[in-house]
Order: sequence, then C-alpha cells, then structure tokens
Amino acid sequence: MTLQKKLQINIVMSNYAQRSGSYSSSYDYIYLDNLASSSFSNLFRGDLKNLKIKTVNNTECSVLYIPSYGSQPSAILVRVPVGQISQNTKLLLDVHDTGTVFSSTLTTGSDVLMFDANSDTFSQFFMNYSGLSINNDSTDNGRFLRARFVPSLDGSSPTSLFTTFASGQSLSNNRVTVARFKRISGCVDVNDNATYHGSTTGSVMMQVDGSLTPYGIDTKATSLNWAGGDKDYLMFNGAETLVQVSSWDAYNQGSDSEGNYKQYHIHGRVGTGFSSSSDYLEGFSRNNPTKIYDNNFAEVEISPTFFETAEFEDYNYVDLKWLLIFPSPIIAANGIPQITVTERTKTGIRLYKGSHEYTKAYRGSTLMWNANDDDMDDTGLHIPDKIINKNWDWMF
Repeated sequence: MTLQKKLQINIVMSNYAQRSGSYSSSYDYIYLDNLASSSFSNLFRGDLKNLKIKTVNNTECSVLYIPSYGSQPSAILVRVPVGQISQNTKLLLDVHDTGTVFSSTLTTGSDVLMFDANSDTFSQFFMNYSGLSINNDSTDNGRFLRARFVPSLDGSSPTSLFTTFASGQSLSNNRVTVARFKRISGCVDVNDNATYHGSTTGSVMMQVDGSLTPYGIDTKATSLNWAGGDKDYLMFNGAETLVQVSSWDAYNQGSDSEGNYKQYHIHGRVGTGFSSSSDYLEGFSRNNPTKIYDNNFAEVEISPTFFETAEFEDYNYVDLKWLLIFPSPIIAANGIPQITVTERTKTGIRLYKGSHEYTKAYRGSTLMWNANDDDMDDTGLHIPDKIINKNWDWMF
C-alpha cells in the first residue's frame, strides 16, 4: 500500500443555512458522486476503493463505497463530524496505489439504510406484490429488482414499489433518497414520505410521458410538488440515478384535539445527482400551514404507472439496482453543493518555540492565527506564499 497523492475535496454550498438545533446527531452525511470525473481520476480505481477521506484535522471519515453501473459512476457516501462542516467544507483525500483495495467502514442499517438487489432479499425491504421479481443482470453479473405496475381496482394490494424499512427517521433530520436504476422510463412517481392507503406531505416527483397514457397527450415533463413548475427535458430514461431530498424546518408547533403537531418550512429537490452538472428541480413551501402530527418520515414509494409503449400492450416497469436513504440536514437545507477536487493546499504556518507547536497565536486578546483553520477565514493574518509552512520561531 503506497500513498500516491494528497488531494483536497472542496464542497461549497450556496444559500448556506446552519443545521437545525433539533438535529442532535454528531455526524452529517455527504454524497460524493463526481469524484470519477475530476482531473485526477487517472489516479483512482474504477470503484474508488483506493481512496481514504479525512477531515482537515486528519480524522479519518467512515465511508460507504457505492458501485458504478453502466454509465453511472462510482460514488462515496462519507460521514463527517458536524464540527467540520461549513459553507466551505474541505475534506482531505488520500490516494493510494490502484492495487490497494479498501472496504467500506460505514455500516448500513442505522442512520444509513440500503437495499442492494445484488445481495439483499427484496421481501425483507419491500411490500410484496405480484409486480415484483428478481432478475439476473448481464451488465454486472448481478441482479435487479423489477417493479411492474399492476392495477388493483379494489386497493387490496400495492401497485408500486413500497419500502418497509425506511420509517422512523426524524423529520427534523431531513431525508436524502438515492435510487440507481437499470431502467426507469415512461410514467413514474416517487414519494419519499409515503404511507400505504394514507396521505403524506413529502417530496413527490412525477414523471409523465403523455404518449404512454390513455389520453395520448404529446408531452414529456418531470415535476416536483414544491417546485411550482416542471421541466420537459429532465426525464429519467434508461440506466439512471435519481436523487430526492426533503428538508423540514419547524417554524411553529402546538397541540389540539388531534394531538401534538408541527408546521414546517419545506424544501424539496429531485435530480440526477449532486455534482455541478446534475440537472434538478427544487422548490420551497414557506410557512406551510399544514399541521403535521407525525414526527417521523414514513416509507419510500416508487410508482411505475400507465403503459410501457404507446401501443398500450403492457404496463410500465422500473428495474432497481439499489436504494440508499440517509439523513443530511446540510445537503437537504442548502442548494446543490459545488464539489471540486484540487491539490491539497497549505495556506498557513505553524508556530514553534523549540519543539513545541503553538496551535493558536494571539496579539493581546485578539486571535491572529489558528493552525487548524485551513482556509484562514477570519484569522486576520495572511502570510505571503514564500514564508508559508516554514518552521518560523514566532511569538506574539
């Protein structure tokens, strides 16, 4: 195992909002889906398993390596201590030789939920109905889960892919849902907070190819319930990755005859990923007057609807490779992160007196230098490049 390169991941979030005080976890989760497209990709294994990610103070982050599929690249879900996250988050990326293979250190089943058709039994994760089947996948010698629209006129069975393992995450934690498909096409709805035979207020993505409906309308559009509009070119078709986000920020709470409730500002987003090149729809519902009595997210529903072709001879279907669900107040509450990979920068000096390192320097009561502050924001001290990282014997 040889360390080849020290790089830096820069994550800049627009419209940055600090996490809600009601979110008590010590960690947040950031989905890195564009590392393979960086200018350093020739140093990365195709599965990214020669990469280790650390915080700027060199604490190793737990990661989950997400496999590529077809044209969809590998990705990494990284768990980051909340104290290391800001509007301009920096992570350190250690690149080892491509013969090195690291295993995931992030465990699924608690905060991070995942179904993988290659290895998991779908009956443990989804409501079973006649439209579900596991099929062999020639693309990666694995498997995929097919969910076909099967009308149920009496409502006695589901007509869509419906999870059974996703309920219980706190609404204040917010929710990110990532689904990778072998095939998604035609008319498909996704609700990230669904209840069977119930009503919900989550983010709902609706994709409609009008020619595949009984009405025969010549239109294609994707909409999101909070967005107040749609896109006629944001259509998921073929091997695609769908990313859906719900952010809930309570602005009011109270009690009435039905119990305790909260009212939320709601931010929803759906798109093809988190990279700057991803296409997405997003929208807000400020001061939503709906009284929400349930404090937890419900299930995820993926609904193929109507027909596969304009001949109306067969019902539509989706082929699911895996489904990943995790909480992320930062990703959910802010705009699409702009993620870049650069050479690791050294923008400060360490202060020494003999062998002792001074991590902070003050002039009187004013903090002039913080050696752990990688970007030097708000230090009030900017050192010329020619003296950066020298072992100067400075004292204030």
